[in-house]
Amino acid sequence: MNYEELKEILRQENEIEKIQRTKGYNVNDQNLPFEDVAIPKMPSSNFFKEGNIFINKHHRYSAMPNHTHEFVEFNYMISGSCTQYVNEKKVVLQEGEIILLDKDIVQRIDPLSEDDLLVNILLKDESITTDIIINMVKSTGLVNEFLMNASNKTGKHDAFIHFHCGGKDEVQKIIQNLISEYLQKRRYYMRAANLLLSLLLIELTRMIEEESLDNYQKKDEEIICILKYIDIHFRQLSLKDLAKEFGYNSNYIGNKLKKETGRTFQDLLNSAKYQTALELMKETDKSIEEIAYEVGFNSLPSLYKLFARFTDKTPKQVRNKLT
Repeated sequence: MNYEELKEILRQENEIEKIQRTKGYNVNDQNLPFEDVAIPKMPSSNFFKEGNIFINKHHRYSAMPNHTHEFVEFNYMISGSCTQYVNEKKVVLQEGEIILLDKDIVQRIDPLSEDDLLVNILLKDESITTDIIINMVKSTGLVNEFLMNASNKTGKHDAFIHFHCGGKDEVQKIIQNLISEYLQKRRYYMRAANLLLSLLLIELTRMIEEESLDNYQKKDEEIICILKYIDIHFRQLSLKDLAKEFGYNSNYIGNKLKKETGRTFQDLLNSAKYQTALELMKETDKSIEEIAYEVGFNSLPSLYKLFARFTDKTPKQVRNKLT
């Protein structure tokens, strides 16, 4: 299915759109309690009957009132444009652009016209720490950290990312193939959708990192070097060792990391160890104990404590989901 064929399918009016166009009111097809709750939450139980991904077209011709989600959501503007309000911040999504919304974020959407085609891609949150994160490039980029926070049940969920990717052909090709796979529902379509979603996240991560590097001035280059050094030497690295490598005292470099990244040195170490442990589980046959030593721990309980920071599952439970 090519781009024009996909647009033609999505342009066709469904029954809800016909009502919204002719009657002029929003059809509450998810039965959200707008009359009882100021900002209702859209539950996961309404979706994910077929797997960890759900894709549909946003209904045109009527505004979508304020609501939140129990899941992470991509909005992709396949044609036209739309105006959204994310935690009351106005976001204009142009053709080809994507917005990634964390769960529990407050969103409302202005009415779409006939030529405004917005596609919703919903992700069940359990998939974030397993099928998706493990297939992303190893990165300290914004996308990786965003998804980590979304999968952490104790995290603060108020993040979103607006990807200005309308001119990125590789991104367009992948996301359109993802939507086509889901709509056609051919054999193995959910497996294909997960692989395409992983590819999409990799391309978006690369895009964000390239843009971030382009925006860095020379005075900021040092923090990139520091983060890369941590990423390589995290297994046996102390703050004192890091400070010595870059010619600072421990307090200064610790404060610098906190100011530039929003995280402490220990937070960065934990993130690097967790990412590496996930990769080893996916890509090797090493035992859980061997993985613990591989990421720099002297005992198995330390690995369990690390995983507790990011997920409510044990290392063994995570591995079982990956295999």
